[in-house]
Amino acid sequence: MDGNSSYTEKDLDQILDNAFRNSNAFTQWFLSKTRFSKLTARYKWSRSDHPWGQVPLKVVNPETGKEEIIVRECETDILVIFESDEGLTFALHIENKLANGKYTQYQPDLYSERAKLWMNDEKYGNYSDFETVLVAPIEFYTRTFEASQPFDKFVSYEEVALLLPEFSTYLEGAANNK
Repeated sequence: MDGNSSYTEKDLDQILDNAFRNSNAFTQWFLSKTRFSKLTARYKWSRSDHPWGQVPLKVVNPETGKEEIIVRECETDILVIFESDEGLTFALHIENKLANGKYTQYQPDLYSERAKLWMNDEKYGNYSDFETVLVAPIEFYTRTFEASQPFDKFVSYEEVALLLPEFSTYLEGAANNK
């Protein structure tokens, strides 16, 4: 990338996915940010091709005040599966947002519902536990703090940039484009 270019969200998804695949140090660091930090776990499988699926979600209808089930097509940006020495197979469902990003309606809530729906499904790595993680610049998280609360964890681009220089390059470009 030249100095005038910036990474896209999909570029950064692929960079994160490659780091999980190829760097045990990165994987262990990232896992240390999750509730799985006490486990000795190894990378097993991942995909950053934005697996899609239909997910039902219980919401309150603003007009009637009654609960109803809606079904949304939605994706996980990066799905990473790990296996622990204790025999637990677990997943991280990662949502990656750029500094100027926005959530679609119900997007944060759908992450957990999708993760539950995909549990114990061979197509999605046959995991039995999970955590949802938002990876984004601090600026995005601050701006969307309330909406971001459904995610189990937040890992900032600023932290990731200490290990993956492309995230530092993205942050520098985003700051220069303000």
